Amino acid sequence: MREGEGLGEHATGDIAKAVEGADLIVLAMPTGAMAGVVEPLEDFGDDVLITDVGSVKGPVENEVGALVREKGGRFIGSHPMAGSEKTGLEFADGELFKGAPVILTPSAGDSEEAAWTERLSRFWQALGARVSEMPAGEHDQLVASISHLPHLMAAALVRMVLGENPEAGNFSGGGFRDTTRVSAGPEDMWAGILADNCEAVSDQLGALIRELESWKEALDTLDREQLCGFLSQARKLRESL
Repeated sequence: MREGEGLGEHATGDIAKAVEGADLIVLAMPTGAMAGVVEPLEDFGDDVLITDVGSVKGPVENEVGALVREKGGRFIGSHPMAGSEKTGLEFADGELFKGAPVILTPSAGDSEEAAWTERLSRFWQALGARVSEMPAGEHDQLVASISHLPHLMAAALVRMVLGENPEAGNFSGGGFRDTTRVSAGPEDMWAGILADNCEAVSDQLGALIRELESWKEALDTLDREQLCGFLSQARKLRESL
């Protein structure tokens, strides 16, 4: 079986042909490339809905959403919280969205958008996803803490440990590998994500640094009771997931 066989009925390098006759268009590419894909397209019909699967919503809403609306289309952002560090058609998974959260970011104050949001929600639900809605800014703050910061942490840990001692990985168990797994993701894509959401990620990173300072102080003072309290609280919070 050839790579990618059976994953689509048609394929083309011509974006206009790719979207011809479509009533739903999903932009699945780095956020920085989305406007360049939409720009050359002719005006959309008033029954065309465009969404995306980008990890940051504010810049996409401001640039791509505005461009789509100028061309007469409807735009509602989507962020499926699913995927892995692997890339390429050989890692495609038909069950990828089953049970996965998908966040929609409809525009506030648009009286006609509820029906379009419901239409997009049904699309994701048909793929098995759990759909919720929130404003783009709130979304970007949330994913900075649960997605973008963890990726940054994993990359920083790998740089610190393996950068100083490349042989250390030969002795690592599941804990180190599991903690740093996401750092194997494509760096170009993740550099774009971190740059697009830099303010929110920086805020979360500052909060993490303050948290780590508390742990360092407990270690420096050999405060076993505080260390046990930190670990107990973390365990209970993790068990609530």
